[in-house]
Amino acid sequence: MNTSIATARFSQAELDELHRMAHGAYLQGRYDQAVRYFWFISLHAPTDLRYLKGLAAGLFMSRAFSEAFVAYSYLRQTAPEDPEVSCMLGNTLLLLGQQDEAKAHLEQAIRLPGAADEITTRAHALLEFIAD
Repeated sequence: MNTSIATARFSQAELDELHRMAHGAYLQGRYDQAVRYFWFISLHAPTDLRYLKGLAAGLFMSRAFSEAFVAYSYLRQTAPEDPEVSCMLGNTLLLLGQQDEAKAHLEQAIRLPGAADEITTRAHALLEFIAD
Protein backbone atom coordinates (compact mmCIF):
# COMPACT_ATOMS: atom_id res chain seq x y z
CA MET A 1 0.00 0.00 0.00
CA ASN A 2 1.44 3.35 -1.02
CA THR A 3 0.80 5.96 1.67
CA SER A 4 1.22 9.60 0.73
CA ILE A 5 3.22 11.82 3.03
CA ALA A 6 0.09 13.85 3.77
CA THR A 7 -1.68 10.85 5.29
CA ALA A 8 1.34 9.15 6.86
CA ARG A 9 1.35 8.80 10.62
CA PHE A 10 4.36 10.14 12.44
CA SER A 11 5.52 9.19 15.88
CA GLN A 12 5.71 11.82 18.57
CA ALA A 13 9.51 11.54 18.42
CA GLU A 14 9.44 12.33 14.70
CA LEU A 15 7.12 15.29 15.25
CA ASP A 16 9.36 16.51 18.05
CA GLU A 17 12.37 16.36 15.72
CA LEU A 18 10.51 18.33 13.06
CA HIS A 19 9.52 20.84 15.76
CA ARG A 20 13.17 21.18 16.76
CA MET A 21 14.08 21.87 13.14
CA ALA A 22 11.21 24.37 12.76
CA HIS A 23 12.19 26.18 15.93
CA GLY A 24 15.82 26.28 14.83
CA ALA A 25 14.86 27.80 11.47
CA TYR A 26 12.72 30.38 13.29
CA LEU A 27 15.54 31.34 15.66
CA GLN A 28 17.90 31.74 12.69
CA GLY A 29 15.46 34.12 10.99
CA ARG A 30 14.54 31.64 8.25
CA TYR A 31 10.85 32.28 8.75
CA ASP A 32 9.64 30.91 5.42
CA GLN A 33 11.34 27.60 6.14
CA ALA A 34 10.00 27.60 9.71
CA VAL A 35 6.47 28.17 8.38
CA ARG A 36 6.78 25.17 6.08
CA TYR A 37 7.89 22.95 8.96
CA PHE A 38 5.26 24.26 11.37
CA TRP A 39 2.53 23.98 8.75
CA PHE A 40 3.49 20.38 8.04
CA ILE A 41 3.60 19.28 11.67
CA SER A 42 0.38 21.19 12.42
CA LEU A 43 -1.34 19.05 9.82
CA HIS A 44 -0.31 15.96 11.74
CA ALA A 45 -0.99 17.31 15.22
CA PRO A 46 -3.62 20.03 14.74
CA THR A 47 -4.40 20.40 18.43
CA ASP A 48 -0.83 20.86 19.66
CA LEU A 49 -0.59 24.53 20.58
CA ARG A 50 3.22 24.57 20.30
CA TYR A 51 3.03 23.81 16.60
CA LEU A 52 0.16 26.21 15.96
CA LYS A 53 1.89 29.02 17.85
CA GLY A 54 5.05 28.36 15.85
CA LEU A 55 3.09 28.53 12.62
CA ALA A 56 1.39 31.79 13.61
CA ALA A 57 4.67 33.35 14.79
CA GLY A 58 6.47 32.30 11.61
CA LEU A 59 3.74 33.79 9.46
CA PHE A 60 3.86 37.00 11.50
CA MET A 61 7.63 37.30 11.25
CA SER A 62 7.57 36.60 7.51
CA ARG A 63 5.13 39.54 7.24
CA ALA A 64 2.24 37.35 6.06
CA PHE A 65 -0.09 39.28 8.36
CA SER A 66 -3.39 38.14 6.85
CA GLU A 67 -2.35 34.52 7.23
CA ALA A 68 -0.99 35.20 10.73
CA PHE A 69 -4.37 36.74 11.60
CA VAL A 70 -6.11 33.51 10.57
CA ALA A 71 -3.68 31.41 12.60
CA TYR A 72 -3.91 33.61 15.70
CA SER A 73 -7.71 33.75 15.40
CA TYR A 74 -7.82 29.97 15.39
CA LEU A 75 -5.48 29.87 18.37
CA ARG A 76 -7.67 32.42 20.16
CA GLN A 77 -10.65 30.09 19.76
CA THR A 78 -8.57 27.09 20.84
CA ALA A 79 -6.83 28.75 23.79
CA PRO A 80 -8.96 31.74 24.88
CA GLU A 81 -7.10 32.00 28.19
CA ASP A 82 -3.66 32.48 26.60
CA PRO A 83 -2.53 36.12 27.01
CA GLU A 84 0.30 35.71 24.48
CA VAL A 85 -2.18 34.71 21.78
CA SER A 86 -4.42 37.71 22.58
CA CYS A 87 -1.43 40.04 22.46
CA MET A 88 -0.15 38.69 19.16
CA LEU A 89 -3.63 38.75 17.66
CA GLY A 90 -3.89 42.40 18.70
CA ASN A 91 -0.45 43.13 17.25
CA THR A 92 -1.42 41.45 13.97
CA LEU A 93 -4.71 43.37 13.78
CA LEU A 94 -2.83 46.61 14.40
CA LEU A 95 -0.55 45.87 11.45
CA LEU A 96 -3.62 45.14 9.34
CA GLY A 97 -4.99 48.59 10.21
CA GLN A 98 -7.78 47.40 12.49
CA GLN A 99 -7.06 49.52 15.55
CA ASP A 100 -10.34 49.07 17.44
CA GLU A 101 -10.17 45.29 17.22
CA ALA A 102 -6.45 45.38 18.07
CA LYS A 103 -7.15 47.46 21.16
CA ALA A 104 -9.76 44.99 22.44
CA HIS A 105 -7.37 42.03 22.15
CA LEU A 106 -4.46 43.92 23.68
CA GLU A 107 -6.58 44.98 26.64
CA GLN A 108 -7.72 41.40 27.03
CA ALA A 109 -4.10 40.18 27.02
CA ILE A 110 -3.39 42.47 29.97
CA ARG A 111 -6.48 41.33 31.91
CA LEU A 112 -5.97 37.60 31.47
CA PRO A 113 -4.42 35.87 34.49
CA GLY A 114 -0.94 34.49 34.14
CA ALA A 115 0.30 37.02 31.60
CA ALA A 116 4.09 37.18 31.61
CA ASP A 117 5.64 40.60 32.19
CA GLU A 118 6.96 40.71 28.63
CA ILE A 119 3.43 40.14 27.27
CA THR A 120 1.84 42.87 29.38
CA THR A 121 4.72 45.24 28.60
CA ARG A 122 4.29 44.60 24.88
CA ALA A 123 0.51 44.99 25.07
CA HIS A 124 0.84 48.29 27.00
CA ALA A 125 3.37 49.61 24.46
CA LEU A 126 1.09 48.74 21.55
CA LEU A 127 -1.87 50.37 23.30
CA GLU A 128 0.22 53.52 23.80
CA PHE A 129 1.07 53.44 20.10
CA ILE A 130 -2.63 53.25 19.23
CA ALA A 131 -3.42 56.14 21.60
CA ASP A 132 -0.85 58.46 19.98
